[in-house]
Amino acid sequence: MNALTQYLTLYRDCRATIDAHAPDALNRRREAAFSRLESLGRLPERGDEGFEKVSVNDMFAPDFGINIARVPFGDDGRGGVHGCDIPNVGTYPVTVVNDAFRAPGLKLPGGLEVKSLAEALKENPALADVSALDRGNPLVALNDLFVQDGVYIHVDAGVRVDRPVQILSLFNASQPLMAARRIVVHLERGASLSVIACDHPRTAEVDYLSCRTVDLLLGADSQLDFYDLEEATPRCSRASVTASAQEAGSRLNVMSVTLDGGVTRNEYYAAHRGDGCSTSLGGLVIAGGAQVVDNATFVTHDCEHGTSDQLFKYVLFDSAQGAFEGLVTVAPHARFTDASQSNRNLLASPSARMHAMPQLIINCDDVKASHGSATGQLDSEALFYMRSRGIPLAEARTMLISAFMAEGLDRIHHEPLRQTLRMLLDRRLHGCSASCESCGIEPLRRRQV
Repeated sequence: MNALTQYLTLYRDCRATIDAHAPDALNRRREAAFSRLESLGRLPERGDEGFEKVSVNDMFAPDFGINIARVPFGDDGRGGVHGCDIPNVGTYPVTVVNDAFRAPGLKLPGGLEVKSLAEALKENPALADVSALDRGNPLVALNDLFVQDGVYIHVDAGVRVDRPVQILSLFNASQPLMAARRIVVHLERGASLSVIACDHPRTAEVDYLSCRTVDLLLGADSQLDFYDLEEATPRCSRASVTASAQEAGSRLNVMSVTLDGGVTRNEYYAAHRGDGCSTSLGGLVIAGGAQVVDNATFVTHDCEHGTSDQLFKYVLFDSAQGAFEGLVTVAPHARFTDASQSNRNLLASPSARMHAMPQLIINCDDVKASHGSATGQLDSEALFYMRSRGIPLAEARTMLISAFMAEGLDRIHHEPLRQTLRMLLDRRLHGCSASCESCGIEPLRRRQV
């Protein structure tokens, strides 16, 4: 089945309804997105270049509903804003329920603006013209076709925000639903901010699909930490594109943590637009059952004295499948670049599978670059040693896996969040849903891994 056809047909039949519930700045992109998708003819399928484990066509093929008329679904099931109060973190919380922005009564410090993207674009339509997203990307084009709202975050020049902004994205529909979500973060010169984005469904009994784009714009000498946490169900899929554009001297740290879900495709694009930029991309994946997690990274060094550092780690149980494809490109004039890329994987089951392809394209001699990937199993000698000291096999396995993941957790600069994720990972390894109990999202199921 060609899944793209149903979305193009829906757009043709319902364009007036879609446009009526969105700002003109979003509406004016839809026709170009439609033309792009129509020219492609289909969505990427498994086996296409760069899609060894995930078929985007299959992800979008089910008959998902799209709430183009903005019909209220009620609240998040608890009333009011559902702020995921990760213990000891203390955040400025906002909620996206399906694809609707909610932040009633949110009190913010001076210099920080967090609001509905639709509201921000109505006030200043020119914001839509500043973007790092590649409109030719089929996932971006699909998002452009249907997105009607999102989250807009802006930090004034020189402002250092004292605690993270937390975006809790929930699904609460009782029928299968696809939500087009968008996050835009814009830091002016010298600004500093941390963002925590959490994805949760409210039930394990319904099929959901998140089609999301994240646009990160960093002014000169600014600093952004973006932590992306996914804890979903086997019936929840995610197709996400995160793109960043960095001006001179800016520092970006993106850390993705996938604790549970169905099929996940994450794409990360990082572009240096000034000298002396620093980019860190990291990912931790724990996957079990028939879960599929695919991370793809594209880092472009187009200026001098830039650095990039990538580390993605997977632990795969049962028949889970993982994929990592990373591409670092260094332009001929990007002298003194320092780029590293590492992917390490543990297969904790004979039927688990991992595909890895780190790549470098170096067009300049004056650089330092490295890349590598390693896939293996738990050290049998270490397990034997631990069992000989009286540690049960299951606990020994958990201890070794925790030690394997520790390097990735160290890339989380916010200490309370790092400790919380350490606890959530431990819960996941002991067979529990990793949802934070304090945020009120009950464990959806137990699965011994």
